[in-house]
Amino acid sequence: MLAGHFGVAGIVRALRPEIPMGALLVATQLPDLVFLPLAALGIEVGEPAEPGLSGYGSLLITAEYSHALVGDLVLALLVGGLTHVFLRDRWGRDVGVVLGGVVFSHWLLDLLVHRPDLVVLPGGAGGLPLLGLGLWESPAVTAVVEGALVLAGTVLYAWRTFRDQPSRTRAWLYGAGVGLLLVGSLLFDLLGT
Repeated sequence: MLAGHFGVAGIVRALRPEIPMGALLVATQLPDLVFLPLAALGIEVGEPAEPGLSGYGSLLITAEYSHALVGDLVLALLVGGLTHVFLRDRWGRDVGVVLGGVVFSHWLLDLLVHRPDLVVLPGGAGGLPLLGLGLWESPAVTAVVEGALVLAGTVLYAWRTFRDQPSRTRAWLYGAGVGLLLVGSLLFDLLGT
């Protein structure tokens, strides 16, 4: 759900234009950014949920650290706390709550789409049940949900950009750039997985 996460960044940016889009894009992807080095080290993996299964939403992801519920809550609190301490004067008093919420939105969206492969505690400690509502089992429905997030993020971001940007040329460039990023990431999700 790469594109869906990016869609959230567009939605939040439309509501909070003082927060840089780059910070929002990183915040929406932070658990996946933690996943990448762990996957490179072989600690976390993504593999087909069933033999021969491929395409959109076909992975069973073992991400017992980067996508653990408690680990992502701690990550959201850390980002929120650091942002509040260092950037509240530039981006607003509640920026820590906003960016922390954006970080945690990643886990919530993953809960919706993942098969039961999300752990509660890092490393799967405690042997608690795995979580995931499995929307990926219905790729067409998942694509609609993800597409709706992309559409909302693109439209709201473009609306806000045109409203606030004094230069129409710059507004078109910003809006088109973010729109291409979001739509491109949706196509990557649909065709590249």
